Amino acid sequence: MIILADPVYNPENQTTINSATKLGPGITIAKFLGAYGDRTPFNHIESLSTRKRIARNLYPHAEAMKMINESPLFEDIRLIISEGVFQPKNFIWTGGVIDEKRFGRLVYYQVIDKEGNIDFEKTFDIAEYWKDYIEFDTLYLDYDSYNPDGSLTAQIGLKFPEIPSTFDVTMKNNIETWYNNNLMSKNELVEIRETE
Repeated sequence: MIILADPVYNPENQTTINSATKLGPGITIAKFLGAYGDRTPFNHIESLSTRKRIARNLYPHAEAMKMINESPLFEDIRLIISEGVFQPKNFIWTGGVIDEKRFGRLVYYQVIDKEGNIDFEKTFDIAEYWKDYIEFDTLYLDYDSYNPDGSLTAQIGLKFPEIPSTFDVTMKNNIETWYNNNLMSKNELVEIRETE
């Protein structure tokens, strides 16, 4: 399939790529840099070709976010990036999940309610919505109870294939549900509630 990139936001049409580069209405590369509260600088990437690669890989993420931000179904929540583009520190590690995060292919999102808490019901709803309305490589619905108090957290991971300059890609549309780093389900989403 060919992703039809909006010419205004297509990274291939940009002469410079930096953290202020827009990938969609109100969505800049800065939004995807690092984890919430632990931003990754973008200036460590000197090559324009690598910056464009990251921007291309982030483009479908921006489209997925735009879909949620513009939907009246989700006007009572905020979609935040909990794990974005990541810069390995003090070591060189290539391949797998590290490269997927380093080059913007894999991003994790949390769904936050008006009180600033994770909205578990809307997290599941957004995962279902994306499953039904966008193409992706893998969608992860990820729950864990690793908080010191044992409380449940949830996030959604979206992984896209490497996006070439042609934007011509093959999406696998794999779906996985995880709980405490254990695969709970493949090819379907399973809702885990706080009381379980």
